Amino acid sequence: MVRSSDMTQHNDTLEDTTELDVDLANVDDGDTEDGAGISAVYEIGYHLLPTLPEESLTEAVSNITNALKEAHADFIGERFPSKIGLAYPISKKIGGRKEHFDSAYFGWIAFEIPRASLESIQALFEAHTSVLRYLIVRTDRDAVAAAMTGAVATPGGDIGKPKREEEQGGEMSEKDLDVALKNIEDDIKTEE
Repeated sequence: MVRSSDMTQHNDTLEDTTELDVDLANVDDGDTEDGAGISAVYEIGYHLLPTLPEESLTEAVSNITNALKEAHADFIGERFPSKIGLAYPISKKIGGRKEHFDSAYFGWIAFEIPRASLESIQALFEAHTSVLRYLIVRTDRDAVAAAMTGAVATPGGDIGKPKREEEQGGEMSEKDLDVALKNIEDDIKTEE
């Protein structure tokens, strides 16, 4: 996982830093080779500044996707950014002044690219003036396809309540009826 340089956790608050806490040359993505020609599927989730005018939003996204194309990224999926409220304010230095934002345009792009090209992607997002924050994670094509369709993984098997034994037909004595009613009352009490 690669995080934007301002995403260092300290005492339950996020602080601005200038160093990236992940060395891209040593990113462990499960492969044992040097990674020069090995491709992997990555997803970038990013926040763009909420101060971008609508007409500039398309241009900013085009700049990002064009740079990914230049890095020979094979696009798998993407969602155009939409404005969202943030769970907490995020700060960014703009023009020598620290600005605080409580909303941003959130978008994501999934692509396949050689591992060696990941550093250029990170540099692109670090240098892009409209990017407030980003996160790069390794994923797979199935997860991207599920995200694109809105599918959600569901657990298999029966997780319902245990079923009662099938009742046998016929006559029932008063005593058996009282026992059956008592069992039903007990079941109702345990459900509450």
